[in-house]
Amino acid sequence: MPSVSVTLDGDTSKRRKVGSDLVEHKSQSTSMHPSRIFSPFRSLGYVTNEVPFSVSTLGQTFIITTVVGNSFQIYDAGTLHLLFVSTPQTSAPISAVSAQFHFVYTIWGSTLGVFRRGRLEYSVESGSKSPLKKLLVFGDYVCASSDDIVYVFRFTASDKSVPPELYTSIALPPGAGDIIKLVHPHTYLNKIVVATTSYIYLYNIRTGNLVFQSKPFESLLTDIDVAPVLDTLGLAFNDGKIQGYDLRYDKVLFELSCRQKVTSISFRTDGNAHLAAGTADGDLYFYDLNRKRRVHILRDVHSGANGGVSCVSFLNGQPVFLTSGGDNSLKEFVFDPEISSSTTLVISPPRHLRSRGGHSQPSTCLFFTEETGHFLLSASLDKSLWTFSLRKDAQSHEMSQREKGNANARKAGLTSSLREKFPQITAMAFEANKQGDWENIITAHKDQAFARTWDGQRSIVGRWQLKTSDKGVVQSVAISFCGNFGLVGSARGSIDAYNLQSGIHRKRFRSHRKAVTGVALDSLNRTVISCGLDGELHFHDFKTTELKYNLHLASSATSMLLHRSTDLLAVTLENCQILIIDITTMRVVRELKGHSKTITAFDFSADGRWIVSASLDSTIRTWDLPTGTCIDAVKVDSIVTALRLSGNGEWLATAHEEGVGINLWTNRTLFKQVAFRQITDEEIQRIAMPTISGEGAAGLLEGAFNSDERDVDIVPIGDEGSYVSPEQLNKTLLTLSLAPRNRYMTLVNMDIIKQRNKPKEAPKAPEQAPFFLSLTGGMPVDQKDDTPTKARLKSGASKITEFRRKLTEGHAISDYSEFVSYLKTLPPSATDLEFRSLDALEIDQFAHFVSALTDHMEKRRDYELVQAWISMFLKIHGDVIVANREVTDLNDALTRWQEVEQKEKKRLDELVGYCNGVVKFLRLD
Repeated sequence: MPSVSVTLDGDTSKRRKVGSDLVEHKSQSTSMHPSRIFSPFRSLGYVTNEVPFSVSTLGQTFIITTVVGNSFQIYDAGTLHLLFVSTPQTSAPISAVSAQFHFVYTIWGSTLGVFRRGRLEYSVESGSKSPLKKLLVFGDYVCASSDDIVYVFRFTASDKSVPPELYTSIALPPGAGDIIKLVHPHTYLNKIVVATTSYIYLYNIRTGNLVFQSKPFESLLTDIDVAPVLDTLGLAFNDGKIQGYDLRYDKVLFELSCRQKVTSISFRTDGNAHLAAGTADGDLYFYDLNRKRRVHILRDVHSGANGGVSCVSFLNGQPVFLTSGGDNSLKEFVFDPEISSSTTLVISPPRHLRSRGGHSQPSTCLFFTEETGHFLLSASLDKSLWTFSLRKDAQSHEMSQREKGNANARKAGLTSSLREKFPQITAMAFEANKQGDWENIITAHKDQAFARTWDGQRSIVGRWQLKTSDKGVVQSVAISFCGNFGLVGSARGSIDAYNLQSGIHRKRFRSHRKAVTGVALDSLNRTVISCGLDGELHFHDFKTTELKYNLHLASSATSMLLHRSTDLLAVTLENCQILIIDITTMRVVRELKGHSKTITAFDFSADGRWIVSASLDSTIRTWDLPTGTCIDAVKVDSIVTALRLSGNGEWLATAHEEGVGINLWTNRTLFKQVAFRQITDEEIQRIAMPTISGEGAAGLLEGAFNSDERDVDIVPIGDEGSYVSPEQLNKTLLTLSLAPRNRYMTLVNMDIIKQRNKPKEAPKAPEQAPFFLSLTGGMPVDQKDDTPTKARLKSGASKITEFRRKLTEGHAISDYSEFVSYLKTLPPSATDLEFRSLDALEIDQFAHFVSALTDHMEKRRDYELVQAWISMFLKIHGDVIVANREVTDLNDALTRWQEVEQKEKKRLDELVGYCNGVVKFLRLD
């Protein structure tokens, strides 16, 4: 009996026998991540691959199941919204899938897996030495086949809660060819049709006997489908022929031809005798079987470079059909009602209804279009430009390449037709400013001497084509921070500036002897910075176009990126270094060395403190700019071709040489404190890659809070082995508070907050008491408390609180440490209440409180928090202090506070002024 792996949710009373394959996968998914900063989250942009999808019904809803590598995804056919993603990832790519009601059956390697609502219920090993490739599910039988053997599994329980058992195996006769499909003809009890490249076999799976064998076919068989007519099959061949085949009499009923390799066929079942055929070139052919002729052709439905149409299927009883291909797209079409008269019959062509898709080749450029990281702009080798949503799959869409050019432009080849796309995008620039006013995206294309503009809000190609003045191929592009100007760098060394609103050429900069590989404009539109393959970095005056400064680099520059808020410029060189340049002083401030091969992508963090870079050595490194060291480095399975950090710092998006999706990583430092140190090459480990379902990386917070031993500092202190930072490193240093900034800001503005939250009108009492209060003898509403207000306030103020007790004890021993520690734990509202509880009749409490703050100020700790406390105290009790100026203790305490505060303020001003002078001196040097 085959080995069984079982995963049951909810009912722990059932038997569980976990196979070795599932245990191994679990250990891989729960492995610790070697990166301190980034944790794998999930992959996006995947819809389907070349494996045919499966259509099933659930009530009145059609469900579509598509395969994406080691997982499958379930869509609602009515909206194509993503419902489920399978978990866990299978140990090998899924080769076939079939859905039936709530269950999804898959095969990978030699394993049959049964999923329910996207979760693995159990898996069964077939014992096959060859991988399973085809799958058929009907009734209580599950048939899975390799190239020449069919394995039949049978369920013994009606609710399918028990794994199926291997019922029998059927070996095909020698010379039969490879199995291409398994189907179950209507009304054929316990029988399946096994189609190979040369024959059709009919087997009785209950007895294992061969019932029928066809004559050998002249051409290679590529696909079959069961017709709505009894005993009839549709056959598709490698040479483009399509036949209607009578299974009972071994007879060809009709023959059609589309002169292309047919990869998939499907019969329409809503009463119209139509047949759809998908080809390897990506076209769809439609035939009227009554008239035995072709009625429509849809060209380039799927990319021929990715295998064309891998599957076409009509929905049962509906004029709707779906197609999928290896180009990572799923499309849905519909036939409108036919128009008929006494003499003619008009069949309208199928109309595109909806679709889901993504890139069919790896991405080369990435940009987050919002600071929150909602949308991600991606350009790919497949010549497409997509906008992906990180929150909802249905919001992802491809940007339109349909131009509104004139006839002359079309003749000159400057516009694209519906069938052609623009050449591959080699460089891209995006700026959020002016989005919605005019174009805010510029792209450079392969072997084209002009750059194109795009409207990011409308997701269409723009009006302007920004040509290079020296007729060189565009190598680099940039947009000014204001969004008004676009810069285009040429392969011949020139730089041209355009007005994006009007598309008019404004300036030209001539300086480089070779290709301009990077160009940028500072935030004030004063300086244009450019780098090239000639190994020079040029600073031009944007207004006069004059060369202000020329910096010679150690090697040719391959790319460049400017962080405008810090005026730091990062330049990558051919010698695998990254140079950090301050554009104000035009000096190199950091040299980042560590990559062993060419750097392929890099980006600044939002605060300008980090640079994340990737290289052909398959590593991703994080550099800390203040120290100039590599604080994190990991090795990935595939070379990174593009990466980008989101504006809020939550996400790292990476595109890889293998795979058409985009991987998302979470920034763990936003959720927990991470100890950093310099990473050596010997410590670099291979990191687990994000998956489509997010399995293995868990959720956002789980991935962020997942702790491991690498987060421990290299100098363990204390019994727990973790480094405990002291409250003050040195008594001569001014130490700020660790309390959140909003706490002391709330204390300073407490009166404003109270005024804002004050109700506009007082609550109104009811005119008369409810009847149940009168019946139970409750107090009438109009009865008032005659206790004097001052007496009630005095009784409340005289109560000894923890705040007053610690203050009194601290004064008695001249040590206010315990009192200040307690005060730091109070929230702003409780702090306000305690300050107001200080009794004006006991004026010595005021002196004690001021003395406590003065003592803490002398210790140079919690500087801003102490300032907030004294400010709040003077606001509340300022009138009382002025009225009691003659009290000696209070006057002495305030005088001492003033002396200490002035002394610390003067010392702080001197230190800040000294540091400011040193920085200015270094910049001018």
